[in-house]
Amino acid sequence: MDGGSAKYNVVVSGNNDIAVPFDQQFDLDDAVTMPENLLSRHQAVVRLVSDMPAVNHATGSCSICMEGLSESEGGGSRQVSCGHVYHHDCITDWLLNGNSCPLCRHEISG
Repeated sequence: MDGGSAKYNVVVSGNNDIAVPFDQQFDLDDAVTMPENLLSRHQAVVRLVSDMPAVNHATGSCSICMEGLSESEGGGSRQVSCGHVYHHDCITDWLLNGNSCPLCRHEISG
């Protein structure tokens, strides 16, 4: 085994059983946490973030990208339910992989 991956042969049953090489990595964590429909997950997160209160004159920095909130491009800054403020694009990307505030882990749901 190189680098933690294993190679297997998959037996395809039929009239003549054949062994087919199968060298894809299987990650149980990804399989368990991967949403079934990525497009619908993305659309749900975009709607959730768009419904968050916009913060027009935010000060400080985004805890996700560490850049100033006043330097926000695109969608501006958004305030999550616990009160923390992030760039629109940063919190959108963050929530695609989870459902909690990056700072306090407060659950964010829509």
